[in-house]
Amino acid sequence: MNYDFIIYGGGMSSQIAALALAKDNFKVCFIENSTIKKSDSNLVTFLSQGSINYLCSIVDDAAVFEEYLDITKITCDMAKKNKNSSITFDSEPNSVMGKILPNKIIKNKLDSGLKENKNIDTLVKRKSIHKETNSNKVSIVIDRQKEIFASVFILSINDQTLLDRKKIKFISHDLNQTALSMNVSGDFKKQNHAFQIFTTSGPLAFLPYSKNQASLVWSLKDDSEELHYVKNDFERKINNYFEKEIGTLKIKNIETHKLNFNFAKKLYDESTVIIGNIAHNIHPIAGQGLNLSIKDISLFSKIISKYTSIGYELNNKILFKEFDQLRKIDNAAYSFGTLALDKFLSSKNSLVSKIANMGIKVLEKSSFAKQKIVKNATGAEYFKSL
Repeated sequence: MNYDFIIYGGGMSSQIAALALAKDNFKVCFIENSTIKKSDSNLVTFLSQGSINYLCSIVDDAAVFEEYLDITKITCDMAKKNKNSSITFDSEPNSVMGKILPNKIIKNKLDSGLKENKNIDTLVKRKSIHKETNSNKVSIVIDRQKEIFASVFILSINDQTLLDRKKIKFISHDLNQTALSMNVSGDFKKQNHAFQIFTTSGPLAFLPYSKNQASLVWSLKDDSEELHYVKNDFERKINNYFEKEIGTLKIKNIETHKLNFNFAKKLYDESTVIIGNIAHNIHPIAGQGLNLSIKDISLFSKIISKYTSIGYELNNKILFKEFDQLRKIDNAAYSFGTLALDKFLSSKNSLVSKIANMGIKVLEKSSFAKQKIVKNATGAEYFKSL
């Protein structure tokens, strides 16, 4: 069977890519990896307003997203602080920064979109997958039985055996951190307001998605004593941080997730393009992981449509090269910037902490700088340029 695109993944990035390309009437084969466990995780994702708008443009009836809170303010604070060492980012009048959505809600909507789209065929890889590339086609063999062909292969799962590592080089390492994801409830004093506190053990984020439900994400160094806490210890600790501003929080459940860093120096090889975590798996401190992938996908889709409309083949290297070059700076800035930000703001060094406090005070006084940060993080300028 012949397709325009074969996409191998199973996560949200691969699903979004399939829906975006199918919307432009390309024939897509979506290969789902059966080894990815479909659990009822408590993870949430901050989606910028630009990302929300893009998702609404590629799925039918996105009303379910409207059930969740708009985020209009984000306050960042130092756990060890001097007076007035906090900064609040506000959305512009008549606009919002985005929404915090449970991953299972996003995933369910994308799942239904894949099933309903007539331009998408879904297959399941259970045991093995093999790729071969000739001059103008990619051949994919699933479980040594079914062979399919496409002009372009999109990889969105961390399977580097399907790539030529000499051509796509990666910077990868263990961050020696564990993210604790906690569902919490309470009578929140402030609505539409997210918080992030930079503790010496790692950044702790309060991410509300309804009037009385939120997620706490605490990225802890692997030697942190907090990793040995029991539920009651966590409740005491987080309420020390948040009770004054937000109210008393009650933990419903806790999950742990190891944090790793991955950055691809190039986003394509021959007729293969990479997106999602294999392209850039970044620190969650800025909440930009999926937003970066959506930026990648939206640009890739635009470039594909632009060039094919004037007669270029789907696998022409000019398309891939332009995509790679236009996304390189933004992806690198967020990937390495979040690493530096985490190390700087979570430092136990007293001098570094003083410098961080001073930097926050200076930034808080600069409305222009804060607006530029908000516009970039919300994708407002990026999606307007597409």
